[in-house]
Amino acid sequence: MSASVSGLVLRIRSKVDSMAPPLRKRWIGRLLRLLLGWFWIGLRVAEGAGNEVLVIYNSESPDSEAVARHYARRRSVPESQLLGLRLPQTATLSRADYVSAIQEPLRRHLVAKGLAEWVPDSSPLPPGRKALAQKRLRLVRSEIRYLLLCYGVPWYIPQDPSLRSDTQGIPPQLQRNDASVDDELALLPRLGFDDPIASAPNPVVGVTNGAQIHPTNGVFMVTRLDGPTPEIARGLVDKALEAESRGLWGHAYIDLRAITNGPYGLGDRMITNAAVAAKRLGFETFVDNQPATLGVGYPLSQVALYVGWYDSGVTGPFYRASVEFQPGAFAYHLHSFSAANLRSASENWVGPLLARGATATMGCVAEPYLEFTPNPAMFLERWGYVGMTLGEAATAAHPVLSWQTVVVGDPLYRPFGRPLAEDGKRLDDANDPWTAYALVRNANLQLMAGRSVEAMRDQLEGQRWATHHAVVAEKIARLYWSGIRVRRALEWYDTALGLTNATPMQRRRLLQDSVEAHRVLGQPAEAYRCLEQLIVTAPPDVDLQELRIRQLQFAREMRDVEKVTAVSNEVQRLSGKR
Repeated sequence: MSASVSGLVLRIRSKVDSMAPPLRKRWIGRLLRLLLGWFWIGLRVAEGAGNEVLVIYNSESPDSEAVARHYARRRSVPESQLLGLRLPQTATLSRADYVSAIQEPLRRHLVAKGLAEWVPDSSPLPPGRKALAQKRLRLVRSEIRYLLLCYGVPWYIPQDPSLRSDTQGIPPQLQRNDASVDDELALLPRLGFDDPIASAPNPVVGVTNGAQIHPTNGVFMVTRLDGPTPEIARGLVDKALEAESRGLWGHAYIDLRAITNGPYGLGDRMITNAAVAAKRLGFETFVDNQPATLGVGYPLSQVALYVGWYDSGVTGPFYRASVEFQPGAFAYHLHSFSAANLRSASENWVGPLLARGATATMGCVAEPYLEFTPNPAMFLERWGYVGMTLGEAATAAHPVLSWQTVVVGDPLYRPFGRPLAEDGKRLDDANDPWTAYALVRNANLQLMAGRSVEAMRDQLEGQRWATHHAVVAEKIARLYWSGIRVRRALEWYDTALGLTNATPMQRRRLLQDSVEAHRVLGQPAEAYRCLEQLIVTAPPDVDLQELRIRQLQFAREMRDVEKVTAVSNEVQRLSGKR
């Protein structure tokens, strides 16, 4: 025990000994709970050690091995837990090849290295369940909890029409045996228990205790380091470690579709709940409830979390080559084929999100059906509130396995391991600009706890970062706006715009909000000026006609004939009428 800890223990003991017996009893109880909490935190940190990870790479690909070894160095994975397999450098792998080239060599390696043990299992299956084979193997011991697949390992097992099974009771659309490699490996602890026809229930779905997600309970946690290039795949662990060290900071963006009922209502409910989860974590959360996905000009700034649906490939602000993803950002777009091509920077969603800077994501390699996709709210709750690792939280959010999901990112990634106040103080003491995000998250948490907008606004205005960081200045402006104090809000929008640390996309949002504030205050000339800045700095493919039409309205209010004529001509040009 260190001297500082010993001194603390002695001081606490002296304090408790001086108390009256009833008070002493209460304090002892509190102290025990505190010590148990510290013990649990230490236990959770130990759980994330690299000695619980088996890293799997394609020995036919030098790039694959380089990604694996880089990860092993960064996470201190023992050499005996790196496994090279001879695999084709393709996206797909037949089921027979999956068994012979991945499943069985992996199982033999775990047994040979003393990392896991399977035993025959002849116990009766639950009523209605049919086994894959007469001989079933059940894992009874494992030092490994996580399987990490590296760039170069195939990700899809296509449909095999020659594989026969009893499909009685399985809906026609689910009578399939295609699956992601990752989802099949998750069930490696239960060989022969689950029929590859259709999906298999996830035995740990929804758990809130990460220790329950263990191979002896039937599930390996499987993620991969992948993406359009080996450099992107290798960088996922680097960005995860950076976020663990400094914290995951930024804003949350939730893109809904305004669907309230019908078969797709479930999707909007899941994503609405993800917005609630992001807000409860304190993130400044921007929710779009329009039927269409976010437009190209949407001011997607300083992204820590993104959840949306349902375009077949990257659209809107993600179509741009550069997206303001923060180090450690999680991004998920729900679509049936979002992970169909992990190696493309332009097709589907998973590859492009990684290429544009996301640190972790999820997706489906083929049609999963909505109710069998990962639940993003459940993921964020367990990752954020409970402090699970990425692998734990993603596995708990899977409703089924032996199906279509892949999770891309460092399985040990755990950015929410410390109290927010502790992170904020550490950053502030170091004069680190990321303090601004901690202040905003803390303000949002206090507002949710019932503190008044006025009190929280005054507290933020008293911070030195208020006039030194655009994130804090913008938050103060939004708090004034919510209290219908438009002039004061506009003053703080101007303050934020005057700061050099405002990002390009944040500036777009500040200008948009300033246009609205000037409109409310009856200041058409100022609104016109802000719109001109939005037009001049607009990214490619933004609908300038819509901005010009708004500008024309303000020009008319100004009764400026020259501006009305010029903008009218521009509107006609953009509409193709000239």
